[in-house]
Amino acid sequence: MARFDQLENMYDLGLKPVMLRSLIRQYLPAENHPLNLNNSCFELPSLVSIVQTHCLLSELDSQSIDPKLINTWKSAVDDWLSCLLSLLSSDMSDKCWVGICLLGVTCQECSNQRFLSSYSIWLNKLLSHIQPPADSQLVKIASCTSLADLLTRLARFPEVKKDGNLLAGKLIQPVLKLLNEDNVEAVWEGAANLLYALIAFFPASIHHYYDKVEAAIASKILSGKYSTKTLKKLGYCLALLPKAKGDKDSWSLMMQKFMISINDHLNEAFQGVEEEAKSDEARRLLVPPGKDLPLPLGGASFKGTSSERLPTATISTLMFCCCKMLTSSYPVQVTVPVRSMLALVERLLRVDGSLPHTMLPFMTSVQQELICSELPVLHAYSLELLIAIIKGMRRQLLPHSAYIVRVVTRYFKRCSLPELRIKLYSIIRMLLVSMGVGIAIYLAPDVIENASNDLNSLGGEDIETSPANTGPATGALPQLSNRKRKHGAETGSLEEKRDAPSPKVGESNTHQMTPITVKMAALDTLEVLLTVGAASKSESWRSSIDSLLMKTAINSCKRGWGNLESNIFLPHESASVWADFQFSSLRALLTSFLAPARTRPPYLSQGLELFRRGKQEAGMKLAQFCAYALFALEVLIHPRALPLDDFYSACHNSTDGASNRFLENIYSGSRKQNTSFLSDMRRTEQGGVESHDDDLYDRWLQNENENQNENENIPVEDMKDQTSRPNDPSFTNVLEVREQEPAAANADVHMRTENEIVVQPCHLEESVPKSQGVASAKAVMSPAVGTNPEVDGFDHVAGKTSSTLRNAEKGSSSMVHLDSDSSMDSFPGIVDADPDTDADSD
Repeated sequence: MARFDQLENMYDLGLKPVMLRSLIRQYLPAENHPLNLNNSCFELPSLVSIVQTHCLLSELDSQSIDPKLINTWKSAVDDWLSCLLSLLSSDMSDKCWVGICLLGVTCQECSNQRFLSSYSIWLNKLLSHIQPPADSQLVKIASCTSLADLLTRLARFPEVKKDGNLLAGKLIQPVLKLLNEDNVEAVWEGAANLLYALIAFFPASIHHYYDKVEAAIASKILSGKYSTKTLKKLGYCLALLPKAKGDKDSWSLMMQKFMISINDHLNEAFQGVEEEAKSDEARRLLVPPGKDLPLPLGGASFKGTSSERLPTATISTLMFCCCKMLTSSYPVQVTVPVRSMLALVERLLRVDGSLPHTMLPFMTSVQQELICSELPVLHAYSLELLIAIIKGMRRQLLPHSAYIVRVVTRYFKRCSLPELRIKLYSIIRMLLVSMGVGIAIYLAPDVIENASNDLNSLGGEDIETSPANTGPATGALPQLSNRKRKHGAETGSLEEKRDAPSPKVGESNTHQMTPITVKMAALDTLEVLLTVGAASKSESWRSSIDSLLMKTAINSCKRGWGNLESNIFLPHESASVWADFQFSSLRALLTSFLAPARTRPPYLSQGLELFRRGKQEAGMKLAQFCAYALFALEVLIHPRALPLDDFYSACHNSTDGASNRFLENIYSGSRKQNTSFLSDMRRTEQGGVESHDDDLYDRWLQNENENQNENENIPVEDMKDQTSRPNDPSFTNVLEVREQEPAAANADVHMRTENEIVVQPCHLEESVPKSQGVASAKAVMSPAVGTNPEVDGFDHVAGKTSSTLRNAEKGSSSMVHLDSDSSMDSFPGIVDADPDTDADSD
């Protein structure tokens, strides 16, 4: 107790040796005392947790630490290891099991210096427990697990790589003996853990035993008699086995063996539900003409299974092996047989349990029922194989993209199981991300159709989201009614009911039971589709997606705001599942607002109201996202203007050597803030702006010249008052018309509406000095959020701001003429120009 009083807090290093000695006395039994195995099973996790949490075995060695404390801590760790080795040497299997488990933890937690000085001793101690005369299955499993931990830690030290390969080589034969001679599946699982560590970290130790390891693992997989977990672990080891040789031929040969074995098992499983021509076609792709058939997997010839069950476990494990080979790293570049693998995927997905007409007399209902019961598992693994192909190949799949799209879209029309539809949506997302906008054009119609069917199954009241009725400035979030419907009640207009397509046979109410997980997958896919393909030819489907996402977001929030915290009592029906769906719908809605479009978002006001409510009422995660959404949409609420004043100096007087198109003082507009720009009305041909980015300035000047020609044709009667204007110096350089000063520059400005300004033509003096031949004007603009969703992004300047700059040149004089009959449409290529073309807007 006196020693404990000297400790500062729980972070004091002096506490660690004291705590470690206390754990030895409390948990580790003495040599002459028996061990209560039941209590140890409960106390062992607590002991391991304390050791790992407080890093009691780390033995920090630093100059800042008291040498006396270092020696005390080292002595405590020595006592810990002495007790563990004593337990390993015990004849009692329960004590030995506890010592082996704690030694595996010590291999992970001890200091580097301690590990490098002791790993060979520990390995030999553990090795003795997986060799005869060891007979305890529990001790064998624990020894394999602790050896795997030791090899994993040893692989971090390149300086002992050679010694590690020599020690790892001692483990191969004992592991093969466990796989071949032991009949306990749990022992095989432990051996698989150790074998994975050997192949992954010390592949050179496997090289001389390559064929034996393949045969031992393949015999277990081809039997198909064991649990899925054990078969997957063995399959993972078999998929990594080519790393032992490290050449491309070994990888290609193993992949070919897998696919031939899968094809042979499918021939047996699909008898009666598939025509023989399909199997022959797949066989020709796997073994091209002129090439020899490789040896079968594991060296054993194929033997058919019992007709009472299908080889589903074997087929699924072999397909899992193919997936791991495609997604795992390999030391050299290899050639993937993409065409044959895609043909295998298509063959599996084509079979749906229906019987060809030629096979009806040869199939029984029991056989068909057996096949239909196993098909969902085979379809799931075939989709996993397609996912692995896309992950491994990515853009190299472009030559096969049309084939993949055809397979996916055809299967999408027939697939109705939720798990399979989720995988299909995942495949589409990976295709969109890996191949880009090119494949989005072809996938968009099918994605929108299937996503609409899945998301429109929410039921409840119809929600009116027409942008014509709710403008961005005044639109409010629709209030959803919770009243129960009466039979035959009409929620929409008669015209909508009459024009709605009638449901097809077999589609009456099948989509109304769509799980939330499928809806979330559909929303995520629509989000990726908007991100990738919204900027290219999306006019045909963009409005339908925007409407669908807005309706889905509103429907997801009508039950209130969920909480993302999970409920251990209701893991599947808790509010967190609905909150996840809300999060997906709001995220997709934000993407629809921010995705590129030729028109402003039609449901912006409704979305802003939804995000505002979510920020105030939702749980922490949803509220944070809603706050982020409002921040991201700020640029749409208050668009940033790009002022063109002093455009010539910004282009030709840049200090960094670059030609800047616009000034950097970008600001946020509002209703009462004016956006002014300066336009030079007369420049000589030598002094004109030369833009390397586009011909906007040239087209602007061309429009001014056309207006000038129109001005020269004005009758003399309309121009006679222009010579009666007295000399006014304010008109020699710049004519400024401002909203705050409607009487400035003697211009008659009349406000027709709130956002419409008409500037009457001013009469300028005909004779102007030659040095002041350049005249310009700043037009009045009142930026405001428009109410028409069909207007382009620059139409945040609401109303018809009528001010057109015209230039009439007579000799050495310049004249500015403001025409009140012109509109903003007279400016070429600013509002309605197509960003994808360079053609002139005139």
